[in-house]
Amino acid sequence: MNLHQTIIKGIKEQLFYNDYLVLPNFGGFILKKIPSHFSASGGMLLPPSKTISFNAQLKQNDRILAQWIQHKLNCDNLQAVHHLNDFAEYCKSILLNKGRLTIDGLGFFYSDLENNICFEPQQQINFLTSSFGLSPVSVKEIEVETLPQTETVFIDRVITNTSAKTEKIKSRNYRRIAIAAISGVFFLSGLLLVVSNSKISGQLKASLLGKEQKLIYTPISYQELDLKNLDTEKKDYVADVNGIAVLELENNKSLTVRAIENSLTEPEVAKTNHVTASHISKKNFEIVLGCFSILNNANRMVKKLRSENVSANLSGQNNKGLYVVSSGNFETKEEALVQLSALKNVSPNAWIKKGE
Repeated sequence: MNLHQTIIKGIKEQLFYNDYLVLPNFGGFILKKIPSHFSASGGMLLPPSKTISFNAQLKQNDRILAQWIQHKLNCDNLQAVHHLNDFAEYCKSILLNKGRLTIDGLGFFYSDLENNICFEPQQQINFLTSSFGLSPVSVKEIEVETLPQTETVFIDRVITNTSAKTEKIKSRNYRRIAIAAISGVFFLSGLLLVVSNSKISGQLKASLLGKEQKLIYTPISYQELDLKNLDTEKKDYVADVNGIAVLELENNKSLTVRAIENSLTEPEVAKTNHVTASHISKKNFEIVLGCFSILNNANRMVKKLRSENVSANLSGQNNKGLYVVSSGNFETKEEALVQLSALKNVSPNAWIKKGE
Protein backbone atom coordinates (compact mmCIF):
# COMPACT_ATOMS: atom_id res chain seq x y z
CA MET A 1 0.00 0.00 0.00
CA ASN A 2 1.50 3.37 -1.04
CA LEU A 3 1.50 6.48 1.13
CA HIS A 4 -1.58 8.06 -0.49
CA GLN A 5 -3.66 4.92 0.03
CA THR A 6 -2.51 4.84 3.65
CA ILE A 7 -3.68 8.43 4.21
CA ILE A 8 -7.07 7.69 2.57
CA LYS A 9 -7.45 4.65 4.84
CA GLY A 10 -6.65 6.84 7.84
CA ILE A 11 -9.28 9.41 6.83
CA LYS A 12 -12.04 6.78 6.53
CA GLU A 13 -10.99 5.05 9.76
CA GLN A 14 -10.84 8.24 11.86
CA LEU A 15 -14.26 9.41 10.63
CA PHE A 16 -15.79 6.50 12.55
CA TYR A 17 -14.39 7.99 15.81
CA ASN A 18 -14.43 11.76 15.15
CA ASP A 19 -17.21 14.05 13.92
CA TYR A 20 -14.64 16.57 12.68
CA LEU A 21 -11.48 15.80 10.66
CA VAL A 22 -9.15 18.19 8.79
CA LEU A 23 -6.75 17.39 5.93
CA PRO A 24 -4.24 20.28 6.28
CA ASN A 25 -4.10 22.75 3.39
CA PHE A 26 -7.04 21.01 1.66
CA GLY A 27 -10.24 21.06 3.74
CA GLY A 28 -12.23 19.51 6.57
CA PHE A 29 -14.73 16.64 6.74
CA ILE A 30 -17.79 17.17 8.99
CA LEU A 31 -20.23 14.46 10.11
CA LYS A 32 -23.87 15.21 10.92
CA LYS A 33 -26.09 12.75 12.80
CA ILE A 34 -29.52 12.08 11.29
CA PRO A 35 -32.14 10.25 13.40
CA SER A 36 -34.29 7.46 11.99
CA HIS A 37 -36.85 8.78 9.53
CA PHE A 38 -39.27 7.77 6.80
CA SER A 39 -38.24 7.76 3.18
CA ALA A 40 -39.59 10.35 0.74
CA SER A 41 -42.26 7.94 -0.46
CA GLY A 42 -43.22 7.02 3.11
CA GLY A 43 -42.93 3.30 2.48
CA MET A 44 -39.60 2.72 4.27
CA LEU A 45 -38.37 3.49 7.81
CA LEU A 46 -34.63 4.26 7.58
CA PRO A 47 -32.23 3.66 10.51
CA PRO A 48 -30.23 6.54 12.11
CA SER A 49 -27.03 7.49 10.32
CA LYS A 50 -24.20 10.02 10.00
CA THR A 51 -23.81 11.91 6.72
CA ILE A 52 -20.52 13.46 5.61
CA SER A 53 -19.96 16.94 4.20
CA PHE A 54 -16.84 18.91 3.20
CA ASN A 55 -15.74 22.49 3.95
CA ALA A 56 -12.77 23.79 1.96
CA GLN A 57 -12.30 26.71 4.41
CA LEU A 58 -11.16 24.39 7.23
CA LYS A 59 -7.45 23.99 6.53
CA GLN A 60 -5.80 24.32 9.96
CA ASN A 61 -4.21 21.09 11.21
CA ASP A 62 -6.18 19.47 14.05
CA ARG A 63 -3.41 16.82 14.57
CA ILE A 64 -5.83 13.85 14.40
CA LEU A 65 -4.52 12.55 11.07
CA ALA A 66 -0.93 13.51 11.94
CA GLN A 67 -0.99 11.45 15.14
CA TRP A 68 -2.53 8.48 13.29
CA ILE A 69 0.22 8.60 10.61
CA GLN A 70 2.93 8.90 13.31
CA HIS A 71 1.64 5.71 14.90
CA LYS A 72 1.06 3.94 11.57
CA LEU A 73 4.35 4.82 9.85
CA ASN A 74 6.47 5.12 13.02
CA CYS A 75 7.64 8.62 12.15
CA ASP A 76 7.85 11.97 13.94
CA ASN A 77 5.35 14.83 13.79
CA LEU A 78 7.22 16.87 11.15
CA GLN A 79 7.37 13.91 8.79
CA ALA A 80 3.66 13.16 9.30
CA VAL A 81 2.68 16.78 8.53
CA HIS A 82 4.95 16.70 5.46
CA HIS A 83 3.17 13.56 4.16
CA LEU A 84 -0.25 15.21 4.66
CA ASN A 85 0.82 18.37 2.81
CA ASP A 86 2.12 16.27 -0.11
CA PHE A 87 -1.21 14.42 -0.29
CA ALA A 88 -3.13 17.74 -0.25
CA GLU A 89 -1.03 19.07 -3.13
CA TYR A 90 -1.61 15.81 -5.02
CA CYS A 91 -5.41 16.18 -4.65
CA LYS A 92 -5.30 19.82 -5.78
CA SER A 93 -3.24 18.92 -8.87
CA ILE A 94 -5.75 16.23 -9.93
CA LEU A 95 -8.66 18.66 -9.54
CA LEU A 96 -6.74 21.28 -11.51
CA ASN A 97 -5.98 18.90 -14.42
CA LYS A 98 -8.94 16.51 -14.53
CA GLY A 99 -11.54 18.49 -12.58
CA ARG A 100 -12.69 15.42 -10.61
CA LEU A 101 -11.20 13.29 -7.79
CA THR A 102 -12.97 10.14 -6.53
CA ILE A 103 -12.17 8.57 -3.15
CA ASP A 104 -13.87 5.22 -2.65
CA GLY A 105 -15.88 5.08 0.57
CA LEU A 106 -16.17 8.88 0.88
CA GLY A 107 -17.38 10.43 -2.41
CA PHE A 108 -15.90 12.55 -5.18
CA PHE A 109 -14.47 16.10 -5.39
CA TYR A 110 -14.84 18.45 -8.35
CA SER A 111 -14.07 22.07 -9.22
CA ASP A 112 -16.83 24.50 -10.18
CA LEU A 113 -16.57 27.34 -12.66
CA GLU A 114 -14.82 29.53 -10.10
CA ASN A 115 -12.29 26.77 -9.24
CA ASN A 116 -13.87 26.18 -5.84
CA ILE A 117 -13.52 22.66 -4.43
CA CYS A 118 -16.92 20.96 -4.14
CA PHE A 119 -17.77 17.56 -2.64
CA GLU A 120 -20.51 15.02 -3.34
CA PRO A 121 -20.76 12.24 -0.67
CA GLN A 122 -21.14 8.62 -1.67
CA GLN A 123 -24.64 7.28 -1.13
CA GLN A 124 -25.44 4.56 1.43
CA ILE A 125 -22.26 5.27 3.47
CA ASN A 126 -23.07 5.36 7.19
CA PHE A 127 -20.38 6.40 9.73
CA LEU A 128 -22.66 5.81 12.78
CA THR A 129 -21.27 2.62 14.36
CA SER A 130 -24.23 2.16 16.70
CA SER A 131 -26.59 1.59 13.74
CA PHE A 132 -24.44 -1.04 12.01
CA GLY A 133 -26.54 -4.05 11.07
CA LEU A 134 -29.81 -2.09 10.98
CA SER A 135 -31.59 -2.23 7.65
CA PRO A 136 -34.56 -0.20 6.37
CA VAL A 137 -37.97 -1.47 7.45
CA SER A 138 -40.84 -1.66 5.02
CA VAL A 139 -43.94 0.17 6.28
CA LYS A 140 -47.42 -0.81 5.17
CA GLU A 141 -50.61 0.93 6.17
CA ILE A 142 -53.05 -1.31 8.03
CA GLU A 143 -56.50 -1.41 6.48
CA VAL A 144 -59.48 -0.65 8.66
CA GLU A 145 -61.30 -3.86 9.53
CA THR A 146 -65.07 -3.77 9.05
CA LEU A 147 -67.16 -6.03 11.27
CA PRO A 148 -70.25 -7.72 9.83
CA GLN A 149 -73.57 -6.40 11.09
CA THR A 150 -75.72 -8.81 13.09
CA GLU A 151 -79.41 -8.67 13.89
CA THR A 152 -80.48 -8.08 17.49
CA VAL A 153 -82.46 -11.01 18.94
CA PHE A 154 -84.86 -10.29 21.80
CA ILE A 155 -85.45 -13.07 24.35
CA ASP A 156 -88.47 -13.09 26.65
CA ARG A 157 -87.54 -13.01 30.36
CA VAL A 158 -89.34 -15.10 32.95
CA ILE A 159 -90.87 -12.98 35.75
CA THR A 160 -90.07 -14.39 39.19
CA ASN A 161 -91.51 -13.51 42.60
CA THR A 162 -88.96 -11.29 44.44
CA SER A 163 -90.97 -10.42 47.52
CA ALA A 164 -89.37 -13.19 49.61
CA LYS A 165 -85.86 -12.02 48.72
CA THR A 166 -86.76 -8.43 49.62
CA GLU A 167 -87.95 -9.49 53.12
CA LYS A 168 -84.70 -11.36 53.74
CA ILE A 169 -82.61 -8.32 52.75
CA LYS A 170 -84.62 -6.04 55.09
CA SER A 171 -84.18 -8.42 58.04
CA ARG A 172 -80.43 -8.52 57.46
CA ASN A 173 -80.27 -4.70 57.43
CA TYR A 174 -82.19 -4.49 60.74
CA ARG A 175 -79.75 -6.91 62.35
CA ARG A 176 -76.77 -4.84 61.25
CA ILE A 177 -78.30 -1.63 62.64
CA ALA A 178 -79.08 -3.32 65.97
CA ILE A 179 -75.53 -4.74 66.29
CA ALA A 180 -74.01 -1.31 65.53
CA ALA A 181 -76.22 0.41 68.16
CA ILE A 182 -75.37 -2.15 70.88
CA SER A 183 -71.65 -1.87 70.08
CA GLY A 184 -71.84 1.94 70.38
CA VAL A 185 -73.52 1.73 73.81
CA PHE A 186 -70.85 -0.65 75.12
CA PHE A 187 -68.06 1.58 73.75
CA LEU A 188 -69.42 4.74 75.39
CA SER A 189 -69.92 2.94 78.70
CA GLY A 190 -66.35 1.69 78.70
CA LEU A 191 -65.05 5.16 77.80
CA LEU A 192 -66.94 6.80 80.69
CA LEU A 193 -65.65 4.13 83.08
CA VAL A 194 -62.05 4.77 82.02
CA VAL A 195 -62.44 8.56 82.33
CA SER A 196 -63.97 8.37 85.79
CA ASN A 197 -61.16 6.16 87.12
CA SER A 198 -58.27 8.06 85.45
CA LYS A 199 -56.38 11.25 86.28
CA ILE A 200 -58.07 13.28 83.52
CA SER A 201 -59.38 16.53 84.97
CA GLY A 202 -60.63 19.94 83.94
CA GLN A 203 -62.74 20.79 80.90
CA LEU A 204 -62.02 17.45 79.13
CA LYS A 205 -63.44 15.42 82.03
CA ALA A 206 -66.36 17.83 82.43
CA SER A 207 -67.27 17.53 78.76
CA LEU A 208 -67.14 13.72 78.91
CA LEU A 209 -69.11 13.34 82.19
CA GLY A 210 -71.53 16.21 81.51
CA LYS A 211 -70.76 18.25 84.66
CA GLU A 212 -68.72 21.26 85.60
CA GLN A 213 -65.35 20.80 87.27
CA LYS A 214 -62.79 23.40 88.25
CA LEU A 215 -59.32 23.38 86.79
CA ILE A 216 -56.76 22.08 89.25
CA TYR A 217 -53.12 23.10 88.95
CA THR A 218 -50.60 20.82 90.61
CA PRO A 219 -47.09 22.26 90.76
CA ILE A 220 -44.25 19.93 89.82
CA SER A 221 -41.19 19.88 92.03
CA TYR A 222 -37.82 19.38 90.33
CA GLN A 223 -34.70 18.06 91.91
CA GLU A 224 -31.82 20.41 92.41
CA LEU A 225 -29.72 20.83 89.31
CA ASP A 226 -26.02 20.00 89.59
CA LEU A 227 -24.34 22.68 87.52
CA LYS A 228 -20.93 21.76 86.20
CA ASN A 229 -18.14 24.14 87.08
CA LEU A 230 -17.34 25.96 83.85
CA ASP A 231 -14.21 27.66 85.10
CA THR A 232 -11.33 26.85 82.81
CA GLU A 233 -7.69 27.39 83.28
CA LYS A 234 -6.37 30.54 81.62
CA LYS A 235 -4.55 29.77 78.39
CA ASP A 236 -1.67 31.80 77.02
CA TYR A 237 -2.00 32.92 73.42
CA VAL A 238 0.19 34.40 70.74
CA ALA A 239 -1.34 36.81 68.23
CA ASP A 240 -0.20 36.94 64.63
CA VAL A 241 0.56 39.97 62.46
CA ASN A 242 -3.15 40.79 62.07
CA GLY A 243 -3.86 40.54 65.78
CA ILE A 244 -5.58 37.12 65.54
CA ALA A 245 -4.93 34.56 68.30
CA VAL A 246 -6.06 30.93 68.68
CA LEU A 247 -6.94 29.66 72.19
CA GLU A 248 -6.82 25.88 72.71
CA LEU A 249 -9.89 24.63 74.66
CA GLU A 250 -10.92 21.21 75.98
CA ASN A 251 -12.04 18.26 73.80
CA ASN A 252 -9.71 19.27 70.93
CA LYS A 253 -11.60 22.52 70.35
CA SER A 254 -10.15 25.98 69.76
CA LEU A 255 -11.36 29.58 69.91
CA THR A 256 -10.18 32.36 67.58
CA VAL A 257 -10.07 35.92 69.01
CA ARG A 258 -8.78 39.28 67.83
CA ALA A 259 -6.42 41.21 70.10
CA ILE A 260 -7.49 44.82 70.83
CA GLU A 261 -4.87 47.54 71.09
CA ASN A 262 -4.73 49.10 74.58
CA SER A 263 -4.95 52.87 74.25
CA LEU A 264 -4.68 53.68 77.99
CA THR A 265 -1.84 55.87 79.21
CA GLU A 266 0.63 54.59 81.81
CA PRO A 267 -1.11 56.28 84.80
CA GLU A 268 -4.45 54.85 83.67
CA VAL A 269 -2.92 51.39 83.26
CA ALA A 270 -1.52 51.62 86.78
CA LYS A 271 -4.99 52.34 88.12
CA THR A 272 -6.51 49.39 86.22
CA ASN A 273 -6.17 45.84 87.55
CA HIS A 274 -6.67 44.13 84.15
CA VAL A 275 -5.73 44.61 80.48
CA THR A 276 -8.18 43.76 77.71
CA ALA A 277 -5.51 42.64 75.21
CA SER A 278 -1.82 43.15 74.42
CA HIS A 279 -0.71 45.40 71.58
CA ILE A 280 0.80 43.42 68.72
CA SER A 281 2.90 45.50 66.34
CA LYS A 282 2.38 44.62 62.69
CA LYS A 283 5.44 43.82 60.59
CA ASN A 284 6.02 44.11 56.86
CA PHE A 285 6.12 40.46 55.70
CA GLU A 286 4.64 37.08 56.72
CA ILE A 287 4.78 33.54 55.33
CA VAL A 288 1.41 32.14 54.26
CA LEU A 289 1.24 28.35 54.85
CA GLY A 290 -2.32 27.73 53.64
CA CYS A 291 -5.78 29.21 52.98
CA PHE A 292 -9.06 27.47 53.93
CA SER A 293 -12.73 28.19 53.41
CA ILE A 294 -13.61 26.25 56.61
CA LEU A 295 -12.31 27.56 59.93
CA ASN A 296 -12.06 24.04 61.41
CA ASN A 297 -9.61 22.96 58.70
CA ALA A 298 -7.44 26.04 59.28
CA ASN A 299 -7.30 25.34 63.04
CA ARG A 300 -6.45 21.71 62.34
CA MET A 301 -3.47 22.79 60.20
CA VAL A 302 -2.28 25.20 62.93
CA LYS A 303 -2.41 22.40 65.50
CA LYS A 304 -0.55 19.99 63.18
CA LEU A 305 2.23 22.51 62.44
CA ARG A 306 2.64 23.35 66.11
CA SER A 307 3.02 19.65 66.88
CA GLU A 308 5.93 19.67 64.39
CA ASN A 309 7.56 22.61 66.26
CA VAL A 310 6.56 25.11 63.54
CA SER A 311 5.34 28.52 64.67
CA ALA A 312 1.92 28.85 63.01
CA ASN A 313 -1.09 31.08 63.66
CA LEU A 314 -4.45 31.94 62.12
CA SER A 315 -4.08 35.45 60.66
CA GLY A 316 -7.72 36.14 59.87
CA GLN A 317 -9.53 36.17 56.52
CA ASN A 318 -8.35 37.53 53.18
CA ASN A 319 -10.44 39.53 50.70
CA LYS A 320 -11.87 36.26 49.29
CA GLY A 321 -13.19 35.16 52.70
CA LEU A 322 -10.56 32.40 53.18
CA TYR A 323 -8.95 31.75 56.58
CA VAL A 324 -5.18 32.31 56.28
CA VAL A 325 -2.63 30.23 58.23
CA SER A 326 0.70 32.09 58.50
CA SER A 327 4.06 31.82 60.26
CA GLY A 328 6.20 34.62 61.67
CA ASN A 329 6.38 38.33 60.97
CA PHE A 330 9.46 39.97 59.48
CA GLU A 331 10.78 43.47 58.98
CA THR A 332 12.44 42.70 55.65
CA LYS A 333 11.72 40.36 52.77
CA GLU A 334 15.21 38.81 53.11
CA GLU A 335 14.35 37.57 56.62
CA ALA A 336 11.11 36.08 55.29
CA LEU A 337 12.98 34.34 52.45
CA VAL A 338 15.35 32.67 54.93
CA GLN A 339 12.39 31.33 56.94
CA LEU A 340 10.54 30.32 53.74
CA SER A 341 13.44 28.09 52.62
CA ALA A 342 13.44 26.44 56.06
CA LEU A 343 9.69 25.70 55.81
CA LYS A 344 9.74 24.22 52.29
CA ASN A 345 9.97 20.64 53.61
CA VAL A 346 6.98 21.19 55.93
CA SER A 347 4.83 23.26 53.54
CA PRO A 348 6.05 23.16 49.89
CA ASN A 349 3.32 25.59 48.75
CA ALA A 350 4.16 28.32 51.27
CA TRP A 351 4.63 31.88 49.98
CA ILE A 352 5.51 35.36 51.26
CA LYS A 353 2.79 37.94 51.79
CA LYS A 354 3.41 41.63 52.36
CA GLY A 355 1.67 43.01 55.43
CA GLU A 356 -1.18 45.48 55.13
